[in-house]
Amino acid sequence: MWVWVLAILLLLVVLGLAKRGVERLMEFERDVVFSITGRYKGVRGPGLIFVNPLTEVVRMRVDMREKRATLREQECITKDSVPVRVSSIVFYRIVDPGKMVVTVVDAERAILDIVRTTLRAVIGEMPLAEVIAKREKIASQLKERLLGEAERWGIEVTTVEIEDLSAGKVEDAMSLRKSEVELAEAERRAAIIKAEGEREAAEAEREAALIRAKAEKEALIIRAEGEKEAQILRAEGVFQFYKKMSEIGIPASEIALRFEHVNALRMLTESVNTKLVITEAGAEGGGRLSFPALRFLEDVIPTKEQVESERRGEEKREGR
Repeated sequence: MWVWVLAILLLLVVLGLAKRGVERLMEFERDVVFSITGRYKGVRGPGLIFVNPLTEVVRMRVDMREKRATLREQECITKDSVPVRVSSIVFYRIVDPGKMVVTVVDAERAILDIVRTTLRAVIGEMPLAEVIAKREKIASQLKERLLGEAERWGIEVTTVEIEDLSAGKVEDAMSLRKSEVELAEAERRAAIIKAEGEREAAEAEREAALIRAKAEKEALIIRAEGEKEAQILRAEGVFQFYKKMSEIGIPASEIALRFEHVNALRMLTESVNTKLVITEAGAEGGGRLSFPALRFLEDVIPTKEQVESERRGEEKREGR
């Protein structure tokens, strides 16, 4: 009878140990098992697993699904010494639960600390304008640096995103950048309009110059034609004068002398200078001068302007 009692007790103990040692794990769960002496024994799961409660202990149950870690309001200094506040999101998953449990205490906190320090380093290498315009570049560099750090913990970083980039100076800088872009665009349009106006003005001036040149050309042609006709008419008048004089019996030599006399008198009346001509009353021809003689007198007798100019020159020389 005592044998049956011992057998029953032994069976109860085995069932109790089996109940305590058998676990059911989901597809995304893993148990990290250590020996009772503290040595790492491996990872078990998913499905039904058995952990000997007498010699083994489950240190941690790890969730293998992708997780999200958010870093809020991280203050950084850009390359041009402008403070900015950056919020980032990191998606990661555990690929080696045993390495993660053995090498790091708090995986999510460690990931956030790495993100914080790496984000400061990345933004510190970039000026403010580049930080504002190139968020994707920041996220890409951040992910590249996180991959190497997280791999030694058995963690894979899948995605890194810049959630927000905000600060008073950043907002002012963004508005300033926008106003600079608008100002540059306005200056570009003004330069285009000015260039077009100058081009149109140059074309109008060229057309006006062509019109003036054409008008001057036509005027010169008309003036030359008028002078040509006038000379023809004068020649015809002289011819008719000689013809009439010949018809009334005046010799040709006398006609030429009288014509030159009349022409000389006409030129004297047209001149603005005052001239005094003295001739002999009894000279042959009744005191008349030929045209060459009158031209000689006009050349040798100084004009009023020449006399005044010589007087002013003498006054200046005496003043010195």
